[in-house]
Amino acid sequence: MQEVVKTSVKRKQNSKRQRRRRRNMSMYILLVLILVVGIGFALSMTMFFNIKSIRVTGDTAYTDQEVYAASGIQEGDNLMRLDTVSVSNSVLSKLLLAEDVYVKKHFPSTVEIIVKPCVPTACVAYEGGYLIVSAKGKILEKTSQPKEGLLIFKGYIPEFLEPGQMLTSTEDQKNAIYTAFLSNEYAADLTEVDMTDQYDIVVYYGDRIRFDIGNANEISYKLRLAATAIPRLNDSKKYNLRMVGDNQISATQQEPAVTTAPENPTEPESTETITTTAAPAA
Repeated sequence: MQEVVKTSVKRKQNSKRQRRRRRNMSMYILLVLILVVGIGFALSMTMFFNIKSIRVTGDTAYTDQEVYAASGIQEGDNLMRLDTVSVSNSVLSKLLLAEDVYVKKHFPSTVEIIVKPCVPTACVAYEGGYLIVSAKGKILEKTSQPKEGLLIFKGYIPEFLEPGQMLTSTEDQKNAIYTAFLSNEYAADLTEVDMTDQYDIVVYYGDRIRFDIGNANEISYKLRLAATAIPRLNDSKKYNLRMVGDNQISATQQEPAVTTAPENPTEPESTETITTTAAPAA
């Protein structure tokens, strides 16, 4: 009887020792894995993945060396530790004509800097002349005259004037109006937008057509409505367009009458009105 009891006790003790060994082995394996991962991470941040090549791509006015210098990246810097957002912001702040900058890591040792150039998109009038602005609102230069082919904005009141700064107005509503015109496909034929009075906006199609669109509500719809009316107008005459209600546009032709007797008082202008209607915007 005593032998049976001793055998049972020994089995229990052996079972406990085996469980302890298994727990100890699991802990040992976990510690080894943590150590290996830690060493690998430390090596990757120091000895491995160091930058050996910097590649510049994209259509840019700058040389590769100018982009390198603006990025702040040096050969030998660690690729794992490289902050791509900081590099992109550095290039954008130092290279005036860069609109977008993307930084890609190509392991084990190459960095690619993709530079997209600014495209002059608009002329914004201010007291001292005009600001030439990119599609994303970056001020590119100051000029005394507007650049041919660019949409002119008057009455915007820019808050900042220096090249490299982002365009913004002192009036929030005018920022929204500016963006609404630039992003609208029906604004392609416009030459000037006058938002001096944001509740009585006037746009021009060359020197032939003036369109009083009123406030900034439904700018896209109003321009689309004008696009349906303009082809019906006489190409040799000048017109004033204005909104009539919510879904009509009136085109009034105004032109001095021709007289063969200069000594007579000038005759009043003749007018012709065309009205077009379209379904309200969806």
